Amino acid sequence: MSRFPPQTTSTSVTTFSNTTNYAIGDQQPTTVNDDAGKTFTEHDLKRMREFGQLFNRDSSINRALLEELFRKEPSEYTQTIYRYASRIFHCLKADLTDNPILNVLANENKEQQPKKKILDVPKIDYANEKEKRRTLKLAFSVLRYQKVVEDLLDETQFFATFPDLRDEYSLVCTVLYDYLSRKFQVRDNPPDVNEPNNDVLITQTENSILQLKTHLAAALARNRIKAQALSIEELLPESLREVQQHGAELPVYSWVNLLKTDIKTILQIFENEEQMTRVYSINDVQRKTFMVDFHCPNLLIFHYSQKQRISNHRLVKNGLLYLQDKSSCIAATTVAKLLTKKDNILVAYVSGGLLIQLLISLTNELESKIYAFGARTDENMRDLQDKMKQFGVEKRMDILECVKIFKERFIDVNLDEVNLENIKVILCNPPCSRSALIQPLDFLYNEGEDVSLLKNFSQPVEDKAYIKECMQRETAYMRQAVKYSSAKAVVYVTYSKYVKENDDVVNVTISEQADIRQQKKDGNNYKIALPLIPIQISMGEHTKIIRHEKFLQFEASQKMNGIFVAVLVRDYEKRRIKKKQVHGSDSENNDEKEKRGTKHHGFQLETEARAKLRKATASQKSAQAAAMATTTTRTPSNRRAKSNVTATRDQIQTTSTPLEKPQPPPPPQQPKIPTLSEQLASIGKITSIETMNETKEQQQTKDATAKDSKL
Repeated sequence: MSRFPPQTTSTSVTTFSNTTNYAIGDQQPTTVNDDAGKTFTEHDLKRMREFGQLFNRDSSINRALLEELFRKEPSEYTQTIYRYASRIFHCLKADLTDNPILNVLANENKEQQPKKKILDVPKIDYANEKEKRRTLKLAFSVLRYQKVVEDLLDETQFFATFPDLRDEYSLVCTVLYDYLSRKFQVRDNPPDVNEPNNDVLITQTENSILQLKTHLAAALARNRIKAQALSIEELLPESLREVQQHGAELPVYSWVNLLKTDIKTILQIFENEEQMTRVYSINDVQRKTFMVDFHCPNLLIFHYSQKQRISNHRLVKNGLLYLQDKSSCIAATTVAKLLTKKDNILVAYVSGGLLIQLLISLTNELESKIYAFGARTDENMRDLQDKMKQFGVEKRMDILECVKIFKERFIDVNLDEVNLENIKVILCNPPCSRSALIQPLDFLYNEGEDVSLLKNFSQPVEDKAYIKECMQRETAYMRQAVKYSSAKAVVYVTYSKYVKENDDVVNVTISEQADIRQQKKDGNNYKIALPLIPIQISMGEHTKIIRHEKFLQFEASQKMNGIFVAVLVRDYEKRRIKKKQVHGSDSENNDEKEKRGTKHHGFQLETEARAKLRKATASQKSAQAAAMATTTTRTPSNRRAKSNVTATRDQIQTTSTPLEKPQPPPPPQQPKIPTLSEQLASIGKITSIETMNETKEQQQTKDATAKDSKL
């Protein structure tokens, strides 16, 4: 008989055992019969036991079950954020071609005009950075779940029930996504925000969704069952889900502001004050550890769970640390490695200014100036200048002397007419497809990119027309960069994974330069060189970053966003260096030769005269040696061999020694006097003949003695 928890109702429960015979080992089901004659199985008893413990105040699991059952999903959005996010969604949402009913409703009050894929997002004045981050997060989420939200509105006939909201389609989609992600619970303002809910239109939208929440929840459940999705995240296409999963585990990267501090001080703070341990492999980075990046020496890497902690750290708030992905740091480090003292930089696209700040930090000791293009408006220029002042540029020199920003686009400017001083390197970073990013929201927030970037990451299908447009723009930027004659190198950077935007753009630029060189017969063309950052694989990493032995590319992964880097250097500079080296070595050799010739001139002529005499003597000795070879089979003596070697060496020296001055006339011939070597040779000849005769006599004596012994 089973034991039951204390009864929570007045209904009595009676148990009995079934009289059916079971084999040994079979599980006998327990049944329960109440006063009304109902029979309960073991499954029913288990359910009753759970509910009995749920409503029993003395139960140990009562609190956990109640919290799970009645847990309220927190909301981090206010009505103001709803309004801002709906504006962004309205400008970036996809065309509703798959839903003709909603398409008619959306275009009901619009005049016929040429369609524009992306509308210009109006500038939004956020109250603080936290409100901006939350707005971008909500807008990006609605863009990704646009298809899911549209299906719910279509199946429940939401606009037929509430026709007053037809003109507020973007607002309805924005609010509906927040409610379905929180299980249609009533929204409360975040605890850190004190804002009254006095927006009449948004309040009406929320009340309408709550009135229809049963139908909306049922439609969502049907769609999940149809797609076999355990959560609403699984309703997304696979490509969007992968990006979301990888982005959630991306480490936190932050670089050190070398204008205000140094890397050793920052390391001591995290090791001593924060009690964190330094590791030397990115695979070993955990919650209480950090590491210094292998490729960028001023870049720190933290675990993704420490994102909020690092973002709110005093070092970040005081401008000593800046959060930025490693991909952007790779581009800046590559440029810094190409610079020397007082070499200046030209940046093709200023973006949000964070890349400019990193370049200033890396080139602080070099005293480099930076010229940047693409600020677009006066307001953006003022924002960028304010960022530079907060960064600490005024401590080094005047802001106008250190960084100069232009509103014009890089490809619209004649660089020869602009006052650019000593430009050594051009950082060509045109706006690209950003297809290699796995965390676009943080990239958008940190880099200050255009909000229209979010649209590309909310579409599951590759937009070939947009990629072609990016490729054409990138090619135009590269043509403009290589056209500037004063630059010595061009660093081409993209955040794209497509070969069309990476390799093809570089190869087209190189081929065009070759054609121009042939036409103008000018050797000032560019060639591809390897980036000057460490390319070895660090401990624990197994990523190939060099492609085709000339390009640097980090593929998108759970460790970092993807980036492509190509370095182009002028070919004439290489040849000039080689020419200088060759001329320098020749001049050194000539100086040494002149010194040696001046110092030993008389000795050299005297040696050559004696060498000629030795040569004539050597020819005579060679004839004598040939005659000797016919009369004897023994080798000459050591003295004879030494004489031959000496003659040969003198002959080699005579043929190899150059004459720097005209050869003097040969001396007049005198009666031949036997030299010492000839006398020694004759003595050796006699000695060798006598020795040979003595040896023959000794051999004959030995043979005769041997015959006598045999007899």
